[in-house]
Amino acid sequence: MIRYEAKSWPPKRYIKLFYKYILGFRQWLTQDIHIIDGQHDYRFRCGTVRVYRRYLKLFLKEPGTVDWINQNVKDGDIFYDIGANVGVYTIFAATRTGDKGKVYAFEPHGANFARLIDNITANDLQQTVSPVNFALHNKEGFFPFLYESSAVGTSNSQLTDSRDVTKVKNAAPICERKYATTIDHLIDAGEITPPHHIKIDVDGNEFLILEGMNQLLSSIHRPISIQVEMNDPHKPQILEFLKSHGYCLVHKHFTRAQSRKIKEGSEPESLGYNAIFRHEG
Repeated sequence: MIRYEAKSWPPKRYIKLFYKYILGFRQWLTQDIHIIDGQHDYRFRCGTVRVYRRYLKLFLKEPGTVDWINQNVKDGDIFYDIGANVGVYTIFAATRTGDKGKVYAFEPHGANFARLIDNITANDLQQTVSPVNFALHNKEGFFPFLYESSAVGTSNSQLTDSRDVTKVKNAAPICERKYATTIDHLIDAGEITPPHHIKIDVDGNEFLILEGMNQLLSSIHRPISIQVEMNDPHKPQILEFLKSHGYCLVHKHFTRAQSRKIKEGSEPESLGYNAIFRHEG
């Protein structure tokens, strides 16, 4: 009996070569993006168009945030980046605090946190930046964390205030059980050092996080300045809460996209903005 064996097409060696070059090209795409501002060098690990654009907009998307960090964060300072995403402002702040200072970068989104780690190591800032992967809240416990997307560089994922996953399981593509705690608890436990400056940008839970640092804001170790992303419906609550702790609003600034809307006729107060607060004492 004569047996015929059909040969696969394309041959396996061609398939291996194809994947070798495709994966090699993909690895090439994840190489560092190098940005220089005249004083400092910043390296960011790429991989997707989304994060590539985020890096290129370092000095363009939120010029007010860049100016605030540049003018206030000094050598030896402690800086909290709450809602660090992939670490654009974490790295920027860490170049100002220097080796004597510290940046705590809080980011609960799994994919963003992994890229945050990449960017810390790409800039050789392992001794300056402490990345934190759990969430912040006004109380401790486990809560549903709703992923807007699992992609690197995305925003709008959110920790919900409900502990019941069944009530929110259909609200997002992915729902993770995430541990959350308060800034006050972390400081009391000696896990983090009280900060000189705080940036909070978490797409909605800013007020709850501020409530979780009530003890800090009332102490002699209170931060010099705080930048908070202000969005409805919590603007009045945030303003009143910080005022009750002796902080006054000294400046508000808008993203480039929001500034464009204002020029086109939008009412500034109808838009979200970043507010910078300083203690009056």
